Amino acid sequence: MKGFKDYYPKDKRIQNYMFEVCRKIAERYGYSEVDGPILEPVEIYIKSGEEIPKQMYTLTDKSNRKLALRPEFTPTVARMIDNASLSKPIKWFSISRCLRYEQPQFGRQREFVQFNLDFLGTDSMKADAEVILTAIKIMQEFNLTKEDFYIRISNRKLVQDLFKNIGIKEQNFQDIYRLIDKKCKISNKVFELTLKDKGLSEKQINELEKLFEIKSLDQIKAKIKSKGLEELKELFSYLKDYGILDFCKLDLSIMRGFDYYTSTVFEVFDSSRKYRAIAGGGRYDKLAKNCPGVGYAFGDVVLEFYLKERNKLSNLKPNFVYIIPIKTLKESLKIAEQLRKKGLNISIDLLDKGISRNLDYANKQKIPYVIFIGPEELKKKKLKLRDMKTGKEKFLKIDKIIKLLKLLK
Repeated sequence: MKGFKDYYPKDKRIQNYMFEVCRKIAERYGYSEVDGPILEPVEIYIKSGEEIPKQMYTLTDKSNRKLALRPEFTPTVARMIDNASLSKPIKWFSISRCLRYEQPQFGRQREFVQFNLDFLGTDSMKADAEVILTAIKIMQEFNLTKEDFYIRISNRKLVQDLFKNIGIKEQNFQDIYRLIDKKCKISNKVFELTLKDKGLSEKQINELEKLFEIKSLDQIKAKIKSKGLEELKELFSYLKDYGILDFCKLDLSIMRGFDYYTSTVFEVFDSSRKYRAIAGGGRYDKLAKNCPGVGYAFGDVVLEFYLKERNKLSNLKPNFVYIIPIKTLKESLKIAEQLRKKGLNISIDLLDKGISRNLDYANKQKIPYVIFIGPEELKKKKLKLRDMKTGKEKFLKIDKIIKLLKLLK
């Protein structure tokens, strides 16, 4: 079905690996996993802006309630916080399946899985810095460096104040946000003509384009008094303290989440800018009642494309060992159970396929290790372990095999 995907073992192995990395980093920084229903009342997504409500899969149940299949997880987080008495700060993450009825294209499908991470209960830029730090640590856990990716950072309050400073009317902000968000997809001529249609003068357009050339907070005019500028200065100082400033770039052209991001906004981008944002998020202080928050999401589709391009997924193999019994099925089944009790994942040939066909099967499945159990192995009380990558074989006692394979897991 268009925009949907079947996950075969190889595909699921990749997806599991990506989110295991995300989970590991989140837990390392003290975030707890949560989940919510895939069906929610349509109303909770209204604050998500104009685009997402238009893309929702909706239905009416037998009680005549209007429901939506989850298009994103952050509104669920806001609802969960509104409905519970929780100690703050709240540090949560989730791995959730989402659906949006949109045009499938490169890096975007109608069904996808997102890793969400949220820090709620404070408006301190320390929270924003830690949240950005976890995104960088996830990318580094995939063995990526500052040569591979960077974080684009802006502040919604600062951008609004800069707009006001060049005389743009507040009633035009949302339209201009959307236009800037599409800037890379349209020509400069169309961009400028559309701005003129919105009532901007030639001078204002030139001033606006100069804002996108700013690469340092020092380049922003001193006469601008903006809470957003102070927040950015504070945020960048914390990022410097974490030692991750080399990964971070000021970029005032970021225009994501027009309707609910209120302060910091950021995106993870590959250095070549080949892909759309690998991850993105920001601060949303009005989404949950009396509970400011900041968070982001990694989507599985773009992340997988990017990791494959960087050759970071080529070594993923089944995490089980394959036993080939050679006229010793009864004894091999007992040994397989013995190995499983020690925490090893074991598959065994139950179809008596023979050595050649079994090795061919193991190669096609990219199984890393095979154990042969024949009369000779039983007599020696040693099993023959074969490394399928090198072809090397060793006769080892069961306890030695257990130790070796546990080290290699």
